[in-house]
Amino acid sequence: MELFTIHASKDGEWIETHGISPTLIVAKANSLHKTGWDVHITGAIGRRYGPTRSNEVLSFDRKPPIKF
Repeated sequence: MELFTIHASKDGEWIETHGISPTLIVAKANSLHKTGWDVHITGAIGRRYGPTRSNEVLSFDRKPPIKF
C-alpha cells in the first residue's frame, strides 16, 4: 500500500491532502486542477506526478476495475 500526497497552491494558499486510494487521490487532484489550483501528486518514494501524468498514479490501484 502506497501513501500519496496532493500538493496544491492557489493565490498564495497551500494545501496538502494525504491518501492511499489512487483513484480518490487522482479524482481530488483533477478536481482541484479544474478549479484553478496548481497541483501535483507525490508518492511515498518522492516521485512527482503533475496534471498531465496524474493518471499514472492509477496503476498503483490494486483493485480490478469495475466493469459495467
